[in-house]
Amino acid sequence: MALYEYGSLAYRRAGPEAAGIDVDIVAEVARRTGCRFETFVDSRVRTWTDLAHGSLDMTVSAIEMDERKGFARFVIYMTGRNRLLVRSDLPDRVATLDAFAERPELRLAVVKGFKHGPQWDPWIAMLHQQGRVDEYADARQAARLVALGRDAAFLSEPVVWKRILTDSKLQGRITVIDAFPGDNYAAGFALSRARVREDDARRIQEAISAMRSDGTLLKIFSAYLSRGEALSSLP
Repeated sequence: MALYEYGSLAYRRAGPEAAGIDVDIVAEVARRTGCRFETFVDSRVRTWTDLAHGSLDMTVSAIEMDERKGFARFVIYMTGRNRLLVRSDLPDRVATLDAFAERPELRLAVVKGFKHGPQWDPWIAMLHQQGRVDEYADARQAARLVALGRDAAFLSEPVVWKRILTDSKLQGRITVIDAFPGDNYAAGFALSRARVREDDARRIQEAISAMRSDGTLLKIFSAYLSRGEALSSLP
């Protein structure tokens, strides 16, 4: 199972061991199903390439999209939406997407291989065509380049951004633009159709459903987020 470092979802503690919401969910599903998961941290681009080619079993926090359903089954355990986080120390404050788009000197930092939502992705593609998008290996690097002034903004969400903003020293230095309030996504495990048997997928789905019903999912999210953020992250 491929993890990826993304704020409170998964991060490295002292040493190579990972911690976070996804890590705790995987551990609880393993306990309930008896499955043994071999987890490792990988890039999002390689993860999706390997899933599509049938050389990886599973990944986490995967956004469900029609183009991915051909090679993966989805077991949803979270929901959310992205916002644009813009440096608040720009010469002229940016408070809307239009204001950002109208200033050609402003660049956007994104994580290579990420999908952001059906309304966000066309807007990002427009900036791509203008040569105003820089792609980075992970969200921490994207935020760091925004903090250093290379880029003016990046996309993130409450479930992850507290840790990212703290690590990059951007806390208190950004303006949050919630441009598409209805652009919510559903995410969870993506299970390879080629490699994961249907009965195993069903057991994982049953475990997640039980965790939602008995409050375990809320407890896991609440260990890393405020109660309001945790509640809003549940499907």
